[in-house]
Amino acid sequence: MSIRTDHENLLTNLRLLQKIHTAQALADLLGISKATWTNRMKEPWKQFGLDDFRLLSKYCRVDFVELVNGKLRLKGD
Repeated sequence: MSIRTDHENLLTNLRLLQKIHTAQALADLLGISKATWTNRMKEPWKQFGLDDFRLLSKYCRVDFVELVNGKLRLKGD
């Protein structure tokens, strides 16, 4: 697997979580504005920290490793 694929998977995973929980809710969780969330989503592998991903995985009840290194799926997919 390439780094580019990892980046694409991470972005896809975060977009899925954003669809389920809303960008505003996830931004609030991290203590940032929605505008900052949107800006960080342009390159999440550079703009978010490890603690951010831990918080997101716990809040969204997804496996941390799947979030950062896998492909999340909705139940039934």
